[in-house]
Amino acid sequence: MTLKFAFTSAGDPKSSIMQRILDGTLAVRSPEELKEVLDIYPEDPFLHRKYADLLQQAKRADEAAAAYNEAAKLFILNGMNLQAVVAKILQWRIQNTNHDQGRAFHRLLRKEGHTQTPLQHFWANMTYPELVAVMRRMVRMQLPASRTITRADEPAENLFFVVFGTLYEMPSPECVSEAKLAGLEIEPALLGPNDIFGDIFPLNKNTVNDAEIRTATDVELIRITKPVLIELCQKYPGIEKILSEIRKPENRENCDRPWQTVRRAMRFGLPTKTEITCPAADSSQKHWHHSGIALDLSLGGMCVDLADAPLPSIKKGLKGRPVKIKLDLLNDVAVLNLTGKVVWEKRQKKAEGPFTLIGIRFDTLNAMDRDMLNEYCSGSVGEQNLLWGLWDMMVKPD
Repeated sequence: MTLKFAFTSAGDPKSSIMQRILDGTLAVRSPEELKEVLDIYPEDPFLHRKYADLLQQAKRADEAAAAYNEAAKLFILNGMNLQAVVAKILQWRIQNTNHDQGRAFHRLLRKEGHTQTPLQHFWANMTYPELVAVMRRMVRMQLPASRTITRADEPAENLFFVVFGTLYEMPSPECVSEAKLAGLEIEPALLGPNDIFGDIFPLNKNTVNDAEIRTATDVELIRITKPVLIELCQKYPGIEKILSEIRKPENRENCDRPWQTVRRAMRFGLPTKTEITCPAADSSQKHWHHSGIALDLSLGGMCVDLADAPLPSIKKGLKGRPVKIKLDLLNDVAVLNLTGKVVWEKRQKKAEGPFTLIGIRFDTLNAMDRDMLNEYCSGSVGEQNLLWGLWDMMVKPD
């Protein structure tokens, strides 16, 4: 079967710098490197989680625990209850917790955790004993790309929750055969964070996997075995009730997924043409000017892909230098002229040649610039899709 999903490459302007850091295509080897990015995006829970992982690898346990705690709070506020639970588990593995701390986390999850979707409801509306019981029995897995997790018609033994990464759910052989007879082509489903898979229901019967699941990128999963889930549901019937709200077995008649698929939305901002000017502060520095693509815009700053900026002209580095910024928001009228400071820079090689990335923290914005930038960054998915089309036609470099 031919897969038709296209993943953006690290050199594509649509590939966010933050996304490159998170998926490993942009190497960040130390907590200090990532901390510079966090200075621009202090409220991004994904970056805090990555920062905590790096601190843990560096054996800086207390700092890692604090970073996991911050990530958990931010995940809750962003409606990612599952990711918050996993971050809290990683924190508690470092620092022994007590029931007071556990109940405090449970209260925060119930008070602030989103409940618009059944999966959000599952994590936010469990009782404290139910949540603790599930958290104690969750097995965390990290797998590379191109790994088969389940095969069709093999015994179904696990329920999986996707924490990070992307997977393919291949249609069952029966659905593929029926579709071919009808002259139709069924493509794989693309699974991502907060999706569920595993054909373990009904719990009181032996079941087999209906589909093959394969990793498309590096992934992090949470696994609960069928025997463990049976035990949990017998002791806490509310867990099975909430799961039944997510699962739609009747969808199998139409070859649809039995589990609700999370609706995707753009997480990262639009690529935006920008011009960066770095005046010479004294005779030891040279005036520097270059255009680039701002991939991640926020009210605090941005990351910029300078592509093949001539490296000899910036061999002394830009980090720490003040800059003037011109942002073209896809409209001749909507042009922002801002100032800021380069807080990090990174040069990396790829097959097509070297490229340069810099992070800029904005100086304090005036009210008009702040409102214009906020409106541009927070447009609806439909509006952003329209702007993507305009960018492809009118702005994207050849």
